[in-house]
Amino acid sequence: MRKKWYSILAVGCTASLLLLSGCADTSKTTTSAPANSDNKIKIVAAENFYGEVAKVVGGNRVEVTSILDNPDVDPHDYEPTADTSKLVNDAQVIVYNGAGYDAWMDKVIKSSSSTNSKSSILVAEDIMGVKEGENEHVWYDPTTMPKLAIKIADDLSKLDPTHKEDFHQRAQSYIKSLDPLKEKVQELKQQSATNIDVSEPVFDYMAKALNLKINNSKFARAIDEGTDPAPSDIAALQNDLKGKKVQLFVHNIQNSTPVVDNIVKLANSNGTPIVKVTETEPKGKNYLQWMMDQLDDVAKAIDSK
Repeated sequence: MRKKWYSILAVGCTASLLLLSGCADTSKTTTSAPANSDNKIKIVAAENFYGEVAKVVGGNRVEVTSILDNPDVDPHDYEPTADTSKLVNDAQVIVYNGAGYDAWMDKVIKSSSSTNSKSSILVAEDIMGVKEGENEHVWYDPTTMPKLAIKIADDLSKLDPTHKEDFHQRAQSYIKSLDPLKEKVQELKQQSATNIDVSEPVFDYMAKALNLKINNSKFARAIDEGTDPAPSDIAALQNDLKGKKVQLFVHNIQNSTPVVDNIVKLANSNGTPIVKVTETEPKGKNYLQWMMDQLDDVAKAIDSK
């Protein structure tokens, strides 16, 4: 079980899920809205950075609600409320990460009385081909959001065919708005594989895009799963830092343990640059700002060596 590091703000409501349950087929389907309908398409996103894409692509034809919009709530441990159940029940499109990251959403969808009238987009599984048990943090892959924008445009076009062109134009505009991120990744991409250590795998997809090689995967996986790293893996990481064998250390500040805290202290004492990252989008920032700020820190770390 993954270690909890967030404050859980929501309380589950099993009774509400039962009230909303039905016997509908749980397969994903798409139904069309009337072409001349003035009703907005209701979209529910599990994570706010996915909801952001849906809002841009859908424009004034959609009503988007993001369930997790507070960075202090752990997506793994969130327990859906009665309000969450109603939102999902009423929605026509559901966007969530999948691959086991937000498994609570699977349960809410299956409990909905309108399951067979929804279009569900599982970003990790449907778009990025990531299965449960693999690294689910796909929003750190710089190719994910452009692919999601196109997928949302496709699904909305089926629901509202008369605005198909608008959806796809907005999707392309959103993709264009991410050009600074694309350019920054290319700017920072190392010519040869460069070793780094990480506190956990949240940053791994971005690291791969930058040609940064994770040198302590076993340690990071243990921290992500909430288990104690093997003594040999701790020793290997300590040796990396003491021997200055890595370019930088990436620290997910939302998931710290005594072991990680000691590693951070060791990195500091040995002059290893530390890049602080978060698993959830910080308040007051959009996806592009969030990613760019962290890449700016990576650039400073690389330049300091």
